[in-house]
Amino acid sequence: MPPSSLFAAYREILTPVDVALLDQSRHADPIYAGLSGLFLAGHSPNLTTASRRVMVVGRETRQWNVLQADRRFIDKDDYLKKATAESQNYLKKALAQSADPGCSFFNLMRDLAIRYGQDGIIWANLFCFSWKSGSPMKTDLFNTIRDISERLLKAQIIHLRPDVIIFANGSSSARVRQVFFPHKNPGSVCSNSRHYTEMGIAKGQLWSFRLYGEIPCYRIQHPSSRSRQARAARAALLQLLESEQLSPCHTPFPTPH
Repeated sequence: MPPSSLFAAYREILTPVDVALLDQSRHADPIYAGLSGLFLAGHSPNLTTASRRVMVVGRETRQWNVLQADRRFIDKDDYLKKATAESQNYLKKALAQSADPGCSFFNLMRDLAIRYGQDGIIWANLFCFSWKSGSPMKTDLFNTIRDISERLLKAQIIHLRPDVIIFANGSSSARVRQVFFPHKNPGSVCSNSRHYTEMGIAKGQLWSFRLYGEIPCYRIQHPSSRSRQARAARAALLQLLESEQLSPCHTPFPTPH
């Protein structure tokens, strides 16, 4: 279970949401066909005592089944409990496994867990649903998915209070991240932006900024990217995190709009 304050936020966000997005009752309809179950941020139950909290924001889950064959939809509260348990269990198992061959999202998560401990790792996603095992950006329901995803991700940041956020959703969905967290005036919530070309990192591969004036954030390509530049950016990111020492933030974050 997430902290009670986050669970209450989840409940508030999902109260007006069409239950057909959750209960699979209309997944035979073309507009709902191909949608995954709802993803909610996963984390250790020991997060509150972790020395450092590192949130990694991916793009979406390829496949995500909250309601397995032996599970039926009861109500939204029960669904929320199932969805959070699903992501927490998946994260725990993934971090305990050996490294995947080549490059992968969870290889980055494992690298971070080795450095900062598994208890402090938070798994989030830019989009709370996938579509046809990939990005939901081309589905007719995208505007709805985008709005729910934005509210959920902001609630996760506010209530889980990460010491650092790594946006690892890649460039294809960068414009959506910039809608969620504007980096240009007016309305910018990002400050102190920086690239790392002096480290030999191409400008589009690694970018840092402060979110809400408090949370150090980094943006990289999706960790599955195998290009030499993307791999160099990930190595530089780990180096930068060590030098920053991830000092915990105790200042309350502003409520996002």
